[in-house]
Amino acid sequence: MTRTLRIGTRGSELALVQARWVAARLAEHGVATELQIIRTEGDERPVDTAWGEGAFVARIVAALVDGRVDLAVHSAKDVPTTEPDLLVIAAYPPREDPRDALVCRVRGTTLATLPHGARVGTDSPRRVAFLRAVRPDLELHPLHGNVDTRLAKLDRGDSDALVLAVAGLTRLGRADRIDEVLPSAVVPSAPGQGSLALQTRADDAEAIAAVGLLDDPATRAAVEAERALLAGTGGGCRSPIGVIGTVDGAGLSVLAGAARTWKPETRAPIVPQPVGWVRGRAAVGDRIALADRLAARVVALRAGPRVLVTRPSGQGRDLLDGLRERGVDAVHVPAIEIRPAGEGGSLDAALAGAESADWVVLTSANAARAVLDAAARVGLEPLMLRWAAVGDATARVVREAGIAVVFLPSVANGSTLARELPVHARDRVLVPRADIVDGAVADTLRDRGVTVADVVAYETLEAPEGSRPLLAAALDDGPVDAIVLTSGSTARGLLALASDDTRARLAATPAVAAGTSTAAATRAAGYTTVLTAPSPAAADLVAFTARALGVADAETPLDLALAHHDTATGAPR
Repeated sequence: MTRTLRIGTRGSELALVQARWVAARLAEHGVATELQIIRTEGDERPVDTAWGEGAFVARIVAALVDGRVDLAVHSAKDVPTTEPDLLVIAAYPPREDPRDALVCRVRGTTLATLPHGARVGTDSPRRVAFLRAVRPDLELHPLHGNVDTRLAKLDRGDSDALVLAVAGLTRLGRADRIDEVLPSAVVPSAPGQGSLALQTRADDAEAIAAVGLLDDPATRAAVEAERALLAGTGGGCRSPIGVIGTVDGAGLSVLAGAARTWKPETRAPIVPQPVGWVRGRAAVGDRIALADRLAARVVALRAGPRVLVTRPSGQGRDLLDGLRERGVDAVHVPAIEIRPAGEGGSLDAALAGAESADWVVLTSANAARAVLDAAARVGLEPLMLRWAAVGDATARVVREAGIAVVFLPSVANGSTLARELPVHARDRVLVPRADIVDGAVADTLRDRGVTVADVVAYETLEAPEGSRPLLAAALDDGPVDAIVLTSGSTARGLLALASDDTRARLAATPAVAAGTSTAAATRAAGYTTVLTAPSPAAADLVAFTARALGVADAETPLDLALAHHDTATGAPR
């Protein structure tokens, strides 16, 4: 380079350490430099006030634009995501550790072992949001000033702990004060944290070429993705949004989290998760497209509730559409697979031998579909039979086939149906069921003196392998505030699909169970918070779930049902 490069920097200890490091790296390439200290707005604010967007960079940027300096050295996390057209980031040098650190007055303390109600100092809304999500008991209070000022306040007892950037402590030679490095999956970093942004004028080709020698492509890819995600959310450096990009090989992985802004419109038993997470991966060259997609997810997950629907593939459309119409982000993850009985099996044989006025007792919609398919195979006219269904959802399948007269019990369960069915001693009854269902309905009917054909109409496969990546993707794509479970098999199947590190999280997620028997099976499967919907019908499940999430109208007949169920156990109280 033919001239001395004038470096603009703040005068704080950390800023000078960073600027001198850049000068030393440039000197290794034969580039002469000189430092020019610029006092920023952030430096002039009172120590105990929070800084605003661009407070530490605006005056340095102005000096760069008007030619007083040739290179600005910024902490990348302080740089606004909207960059003037006259300027360019010529280099992102290799990044320091981007994570946050816990620094404690009692050495060796960790986030898990901080005493209940401990005072933790931080002036970052991001850190506050994520710490509250895992330790809501902590007293999080503002604590401003440079690193040494904050450490002095900690040592004199103003706080029990601080949260500071690992990179800043390392660059200042204070890494020995770190008691715990907080995982990015607990407290994600500020976009660009740990990285320097070396900014030049866009028309200064000589400076761009010289400074570009310090650019690290992996750091650039990660930081550009992080900044693009932040920009895509409309947030700034004070937003409660964290993101970390990681490059390995040709791929870029991005993990982002954000504080939720959604609050239930009405008093609701399901409390929304305080933060939501998204994760994605793409080729390094597609980093901006990936960031834009994840930013859209962050915006959506912050603003509304999200639920998993576990019905089998090809079923649950009414449930999914109904929830979405009420502003609920409903995601379909089939937790079971239904395999109807094949041609020539016991179901076909039972229907082929059916006589006029025989009863068909249906305890599920899947059984109804299997019987109607088998009747078509063997050439049986369904109208010659008498039909009984456990509830409206099952009856609807039969009625859609043109069968108007269907017996329904006073209470929608199999035992009531078996007791109330209007049969006589010589009647014949077909009870088609799932392979995993016991023969209790058939036994009750036999006790009443009727002839019963108890046949397996379909198999239920829990945790179909094809749903495993669907669940992983659903968990990567945002928070889950509730799970809608329509049978004990869906409750068990969903947990079986989960990985070891997500199973406990799913079991702790509030579950909406379709009826009392499903609620009992859901609790037995290990779910800790179970709400019992009054009916498995899609419309009732939609209304109940929406009300439980606080997004339904206040005037709803399900208020009483919700009020009388314990949110810890789902049991009536």
